[in-house]
Amino acid sequence: MSWALFHRFEDERPTDFHELRRFGNSLWAASGKVQTWGRSSVAEFASPEAAMEALAQRSREIEAQGYVRVREGIHDPARVDFALLTAEIREGARRAFEAIRAGDPERTFRLFALGSDESAMTIVHAASDLALGEPGEMEDESEIWSSGEWSHDEGGEFLDIAYRMILACHREDLPCSVEFDVLHDGLFEACIAAMAQLDGEGFFGTGAAREAVVLLCQVEGGEDMEGSVARLNTARVADRLRRWIDLCE
Repeated sequence: MSWALFHRFEDERPTDFHELRRFGNSLWAASGKVQTWGRSSVAEFASPEAAMEALAQRSREIEAQGYVRVREGIHDPARVDFALLTAEIREGARRAFEAIRAGDPERTFRLFALGSDESAMTIVHAASDLALGEPGEMEDESEIWSSGEWSHDEGGEFLDIAYRMILACHREDLPCSVEFDVLHDGLFEACIAAMAQLDGEGFFGTGAAREAVVLLCQVEGGEDMEGSVARLNTARVADRLRRWIDLCE
């Protein structure tokens, strides 16, 4: 084990983090509020074994402060475990969307999205109670296809574990040799797979209720929106996106 992540919780929501990563003779540590970079430092030791001992000791100290170890694994500067990232996005999105539903139980949410920025440095989610309806019912359908304009994005703290996994590729004080295109494209695919897995469980509804749902995955910087919409939605939804694109051209 050369990576450990800890959360402090309030009302079952993560609020603060500590993270430890060991590489070579070094122990990297960061702490702060969830969904932020926090403050980081690097300590050098005489050997990899000494650095590992320091990681174990620091882990015990962090847990004594009331933090819970939420994940541990191997810090590998040369790769991202995209299978694990997909699982963490899926479970984080599950909790985040559940928080949105619980916060406004009178609304019926039909639009759900996962995405990131063009730097592949964030993982964001959103939901809306807008309804796609029939062609021509909405004067402007742009809001349907632009998740950044949707009204609900509560619960982002539940995506902090996945966020920590990709943030390691951006920090200047951590070694990382993962090519940007690999990270960018892998994150996009992980978001799509996470949504598809939730959908397969019936999380977004079944039958007629599912027919009214739109699922989006949007990562800025060259993502194939049409392709992802077709993979995640019914033919009706994919056709409506194509109609909207044609009208905009």
